[in-house]
Parts: sequence; structure tokens; C-alpha cells
Amino acid sequence: MLSKLVITLTFVTFCSTAMAQDFYVSPSGSDSLNGLSPRANFWTKTGPFKTLARAQKAIRQIKAAGKFNEAITIHVGKGEYQLQSALELNSNDSGLPGQEILWEGEKDASIISGGIILKYCDPYDAANPNKILSCPVNNGILANIKNEDIDRIAGNVLKFELFIDNQRMHLARWPDYDWAHIKAPLNTNTKFSVFEDIPNFQGSLNDVQAHIFAGNDTFDQYLGVASTDIINNKITLSSETKDNLASGRRFYLQNIMSALNSHGEWFYDKTRSRILYIPPLNEEPKEITVSSALNLISMRDASHIKFNNLIFRYSTGHAIRIDQSDAISLNNLEINNIGGVAIRAPNSSNVIISNNHIYDTGQGGILVSGGDRPTLQESGNLIENNYIHNYDTILFNNSPAIDIGGVGALVSKNLIKNSFGNAIVLTGNDHLIEKNEISQICQQSADCGAIHSGKDWTYRGNIIQYNYLHNFSGYELDKATLNIAKNTINYIRSGARGIYLDDGVSGFTVFGNILDSADSMSIQIGGGRDNRIENNFIRTNAHAITVDHRWSSFNWNDLRNTLKTMPINSPLWKNKYPELGRPMNNDTWPEGNRIQRNVIISTATKSHTLQYLIPTKGNVISDNILWHTNFDIRVDYKILDNLIPNKSLPLWTDWVNEGIEVNSLYTDPCLNNSAGILSLTCANSPITKIGFQAIPSDIGLN
Repeated sequence: MLSKLVITLTFVTFCSTAMAQDFYVSPSGSDSLNGLSPRANFWTKTGPFKTLARAQKAIRQIKAAGKFNEAITIHVGKGEYQLQSALELNSNDSGLPGQEILWEGEKDASIISGGIILKYCDPYDAANPNKILSCPVNNGILANIKNEDIDRIAGNVLKFELFIDNQRMHLARWPDYDWAHIKAPLNTNTKFSVFEDIPNFQGSLNDVQAHIFAGNDTFDQYLGVASTDIINNKITLSSETKDNLASGRRFYLQNIMSALNSHGEWFYDKTRSRILYIPPLNEEPKEITVSSALNLISMRDASHIKFNNLIFRYSTGHAIRIDQSDAISLNNLEINNIGGVAIRAPNSSNVIISNNHIYDTGQGGILVSGGDRPTLQESGNLIENNYIHNYDTILFNNSPAIDIGGVGALVSKNLIKNSFGNAIVLTGNDHLIEKNEISQICQQSADCGAIHSGKDWTYRGNIIQYNYLHNFSGYELDKATLNIAKNTINYIRSGARGIYLDDGVSGFTVFGNILDSADSMSIQIGGGRDNRIENNFIRTNAHAITVDHRWSSFNWNDLRNTLKTMPINSPLWKNKYPELGRPMNNDTWPEGNRIQRNVIISTATKSHTLQYLIPTKGNVISDNILWHTNFDIRVDYKILDNLIPNKSLPLWTDWVNEGIEVNSLYTDPCLNNSAGILSLTCANSPITKIGFQAIPSDIGLN
């Protein structure tokens, strides 16, 4: 009997210890409870905590007591958790290998919000859906809201945004839709006349901002407006644009009370302490929210922490900020309506970001960097199976869905679509970008790409393979038809790239990708060296492959200086990247590139399908298949060490006769792409003659 009692007591003690490693949080809980049960019993003081901060405290208490001996799970119950500031985690909140700290929500139900829900708002009038409604606000609270310090956003910036039923509203603006245009610069960077007539705006214009592409279709920024002159139809900015102002370039003005006239617009009337808005068309507002918290989760010097099945929304800056951390897992999260980047994790290793849905973010989706470039120590970072869309709603370009740096990250099986700018940007070494699907990008930008890297000769060892890039086009000023005197300003769908190896970047492998209708250039080597372009399927009505030597004013010293930043003569680097240490015949020419075993189907009408601006020797171009069902393929080429002028619109046969490309075929490949899956359309396809290998069909989300 005594032995049975001892066994029973031991078992009860063990269960109590195990249960202490599971904590529960619920909006209906209380921080005065013990957090050990999902259901509250105020008589026994058992039940869930109310706040995430109280659960964090409980973990720290376990660790301080020396009782941290197994994994801990914080069960974040169904409901909304409003944060005034980020939950800050560090080494005191970290787990260990096999003893991770898991913050686990209920799928599609546990919401971590940085928003303030507005109350006592005007009732919606279905009979008058255009009516301006308002909500009272506390000016003091709004004045204390902060956002990220971004040099591309200047002026008297509102630090918060307005959302109605989880939909981002736009500050009252002119024009209501589309863009206004610069007629003529009146100085280099701050004054310009306007092509359209500036309205006679009423009220104060002290806080007006211009969202402007000042000199190109690549770089946009927000600047304050010092004055508007409706008599002379000109605008003076309060600070200088990064690029010189140019005729035909686009902008709009926002944060104008008298421009509040369209559905989905709003204005903050500080003098009356009210938010004014016109709801989305035919939608009665149910929840009106102002973003308030700068970040929602902030981790520094943290490790072995996991977040799973949670929703994050309404931060003015980055939703999840990670720095100098290791072994962090973010899985099955939904992140939306964020002012900054959804997940920003520089200087970190073994960060796993998987199975997340990221959308409606202002300045990008995921930024991760780690590893050590001089020693080529890999980061172990993984970005996999995420659905990312509408991720650049504030800054329209250079706010990519995925931005990786450092060494050895894997970006795999993500679906990226519907954006204003580029999709994946990489810097550094030995990254693998594979099996991602990208479409409908660059809708408001040019000189942007689905996958982009550039400006460094030491970014080597990167592999871009088995990706499906399709159906997108850029947006750029048509300089050929621009005529201010004749009131002609046209923008066209053009200027995007598929795989964009920009400004001399070198040593990339581009293998087995499917590029179908990837706009102006499916693959571009912009002056780079030692790149391998092989076994890709390209169907396009524009350039399939472009290799250039940049332009006469290009600053090659920037590239030369990159060689001084890394130990390229060390045994490690010489063994890993032998081409990097070899002498260059001419360091301003693209040399050492291999373009082989690609299948190119052109649908262009008497225009160039290929562009080669290369020397006679130093590159290998061979064993490709080219085909056009109706027209001859044309090649825009210039042999850099041959002063003989080119023919006008030279044919592919003219190019082949130069002797640079060998063993390539002009024939129907009998190969078709349907939704990223290649199939043969005849029994004896010539692709076997060039050694074209099968491309996997499991591209994109699992």
C-alpha cells in the first residue's frame, strides 16, 4: 500500500511539473490568475493570463528559479490582443535546443494588434454613401505615435494610418486616382510647373506631401510641399528630391482636407480632434482602426523561439523585428496592414520563415540577412512556402517581397504576386533561389525585376533555379512620344525584367527557370562576368536574353573597389570562386559568361529577341534552340573588339555567321508551357539534341 502511494504521489508531482511548462493566454483572462489552464476559475486563481507580457514574465520566473528543463508552450487563445508597444524578447526569453519557447495561437483566430479602435463615430448613411463621416480622437495619444525613420519619407508625415474593416484607407489626395505630371523643372530638385491644373485647395496646406517619381520610374519618395502656386501652376517642395526633376515624371499630392471627396479616403483634422473619412463604396463600417504600435514583436539576442498560428496587424513600422538572433521560427502567420516590412531580421542565423500569408504591407515582405561573407559561413536562413502579395503599398519600388543578404540563405516555393515593384532582391554569396512563382509585379515601376542583384563583383555562388516567372510588365514614361509643347505625356507597360543581373554582378548560375511573358528582358546580364545561363525555357515578345557592357559613363571603379572588400586572394575564396582571381582581359566587358542549352520561343513582330554586346572571345554561347512560328528571329548585337558596323535589324543567321554562337538550332522545340509545367507537343522534340533537361513541375506553394 505504501509503495502504491509513493508511485501515485510521484506521478502527480511529475504531471504538475509538465503542466507548468504550458501557459495559456486569453482576452477574457486575468493577469492575476496562474496561466496554467485555458478556463478561468477565480476561486482557485487558475486560468489564463490576459496579456502576452504576463506570459513572458512567467517564463522568466521559471528560468530564474532554475526550473527550465523542457520546452514551454504559450497557448495564445482566440481573440484580439492590443499592444501599445512591442513584446520585446531577448536572451532572458530564449529557449534551448530541444527546449524551445513556442508561442502558439489558434489558426485564423488569435490576433496581435497594434491598432486603436475608434469609437463614437458618425453613423453610416446608406442613402448617402458619399457623406464624409468622422470619429473623435485624442490628439495627445496620436501625437505620441512613432513610425520607422525612413529617408525616403520626409515632410510633416502622419505617423499612423487608418483602416476600415481591415482595409487600408488612403489619405485624401489629388488627383483622386492615377498621377499628375511635371511639366518642366524650375530648378534641379525642388521646383516645377505642373502639366495638369492645380485645384484651388482650401484650408491649411502645411502638412501636404508629394509622392513623387522625380527623375525616373525606379525611385519614389515622399516629400513635404512648401507651397502651391495656382496662378503659375507650380509646386515648391520643402526638401530636395534624390533624382533631378524631369519633364513628364509623375507625382500626386496627399493629406489635403479639401481633396477628401472619394471613397476610401481620409484626413486627420487636428483642429477639431477628429478623423474624417469616406468609407469604401457601399460598405457600412464595422471597425475603424488607427495603427499605433511601432512594432509588434521585437527580438534581439534571442534564440530558440517559435511563433505559430498567429495574426499580426496594424503596426506603424515593421511587424516583427529580429536582430542578432538565432534559431527563430515564424510559421503559419498572417501579417497584414503593416506600415513597414512584415518581418525584418538582419544579422541573424537559422531563421525559418515558412507557410505564412503576408499582404498589404507598406515597405516590403521579408528582409533577412546573416552569415559571414569573409569566411563564407552560411546563415542557415530559410524562407519557404510563403504567399506574399500587395507588399509595397507605400513605397512602390525597392520594397521587395523578399530581401536576403549575407551567405547561404534558401528561398524556396514562395508565391509572390501583385506588386508595384520588384519581388526578390539578393546580395551576398551562395544563396539558393528555387521553385518560386512570381507574377503581376512591377506594376508602377521600371528597371525592376522579379529576381534582382547587382553592383558587386564579389557576390558569387548564387543559384537561381527552377523558378516560374510569368505575366508581368513594368510601367514607364514613353520618352519616344514625350512632347510637352504638344501636351503629350504617355506611360506604357514596359521596363521590367525577369532575372536581372544588374550592374556587373557576377558568378551567378541561372538554371532551369521558366520565363513566360516576363516583359522587356527575360534574363539580363548587365555587364557582369562568369554567369551561367543554362537550360531555361523562355517565351517572350521582347528580349529573351540581353548581355550588355553598360554605358559610357558607368562607374566601373565602384565594381573594382568591391574586390577590396573581401579576401578574394585567400585560399578559401580562391578555391570557392576560382574565376574571381583570374586576370580580366577587359574589366569593362562582359566576359566568362556561358549561355547554353536554353529554349527560346519568340512571339515578337520583327523586333529583336536577343541582344549581345560582347567581345569576340571570352564567352560561350552554344547549343540553344530558337523558334518563331511566323517571323525570322532578329539579334541586336555589337562585337566590342570589332569596329565593323552592324547590319540594320540583323537576322539570327547574321549573328551565327559571326562565329560566336555555335551548335545552336533554329527549329520548333515542340515544347509548351502551361501554368509552369512544360510538356512536349511532338514525338521527336529536338531538345534532346542540345541536352535540355526536364524542369520540375512542383514549382510554387505546396
